[in-house]
Amino acid sequence: MIVPDRYSAAGHSIAGGMGEVHACTDLHLDRKVVFKVLKQGEENRRLLDEQKALLQLRSKHVVQLYDVVEVVDDHGVTKPALVLEYVDGNTLVPHSYNVDDELLNVLWQVACGLTAIHDAGIIHRDIKPNNIILNAGGVAKILDFGLSRNSGVDAHTVSAIGTPFFMAPELWSRNAVSFDQAVDVYAFAITTLALIKERKIPEELFKYPPQPLNKDGLSGCLSGLPSEVVKLIEECLSTLSSSRPPMCAVEKVLRKHLLFNKHRGLLVVGENIHELHAGAAVANIIISPSVSISIRYDGLIFVVNSLAGSIYINNVPAAVGDELPACCVITIVVGSTRKFVTFDISNPEVMS
Repeated sequence: MIVPDRYSAAGHSIAGGMGEVHACTDLHLDRKVVFKVLKQGEENRRLLDEQKALLQLRSKHVVQLYDVVEVVDDHGVTKPALVLEYVDGNTLVPHSYNVDDELLNVLWQVACGLTAIHDAGIIHRDIKPNNIILNAGGVAKILDFGLSRNSGVDAHTVSAIGTPFFMAPELWSRNAVSFDQAVDVYAFAITTLALIKERKIPEELFKYPPQPLNKDGLSGCLSGLPSEVVKLIEECLSTLSSSRPPMCAVEKVLRKHLLFNKHRGLLVVGENIHELHAGAAVANIIISPSVSISIRYDGLIFVVNSLAGSIYINNVPAAVGDELPACCVITIVVGSTRKFVTFDISNPEVMS
C-alpha cells in the first residue's frame, strides 16, 4: 500500500467490515496512527462524507479522526482512507465488572463520549462493549463509526442492521423506519447490563424486538447502584424512544454519583468561616434564638436543613429542603438590618 509522504506504513493489516485497517506512523508528528482503507462503492462514498463530520469532534472519549486521505492499494487502485488515533489498549469485556465506582466511572466516560457525538449531530448506531476501548491510562474511547448516521434526513433504514442484543426496539420494524440519537441511549443501557458480572439480565431484553420491562425489572441485576442511576437505566431502556433521556442527562447523573461525598462548601459569616464536607456535614448559623439557618451536605448536594426567621438565598425566600446553588448570597434579616453570608461550593472533577 502506498500512503501519503508524511506517513509510513508499518506493514501489518487487519480486515474489517468497512475495509482494511493498517498501522502507520505520522512522520511529521512522530506518532502512531491507524489507516482505515474504505472499500469502494456508493455506500462507502456516503460513509466517507459522514465520517468527515467527525473531523470537527473533539472528545478524549472518542477515537479521534485526524484526516481523510487517498492511498493506492497493492493492485494500483486509489482508495479513500481515514487516518485515526492509535489507541494502545483493549476493548471492554462483557461480564467483567462488579457493581462499584469502577463500573460507574467507565459508564460515565462512555456517556461523555456519546454526549459529544450527539452534540456533533451524529448517531453512532453500534454502541457495544467491543466498540469501546480502554487505553493504558484507563480512558474509555468510543470507536468504529461504520454504521453511523447524521441526525436528521439521513437517519433512516429499510432493514434491521446492527448488533441484535444492542438494537433499540424501533430498529426492528419490517418497514422503513426513521430513528434518532435515542437508539444510542438504548444501546448504552444494554452495554451497562452486559458489562456486569454474575447478574441475570431480564428475558424481555433478549426478545426481537425487545419487550417492555416489568416494574423493578432491573432491581436484581443493578442492585448496588444508587436508586437514581437504576431508574435512569430503566428509562434508557424504554420501548418508546421519546421516553429515553438524552445522553447529557445520563452523564450528569453519573457524574453526580461519582462525586458522592467529595464536595466542599464554604460559608463565610463576617470573619468566621464554616467548611462543610463529608466529615462535617452540618453548619449552623445562629443569629438569635429566633433567627437561624442550618445547612446540611447529604453527599450529593447542600440543602437548607432548618431555619427560623426571615432568610433569603439570592433574594428568594429560603425554605427547608432548598438546594443551595454553587455560588450564592444568604441574606438574614434581623429587625431593620441585614446580615450577608456568602456560600461557595468547590466542584471536584471526575478522574478518567
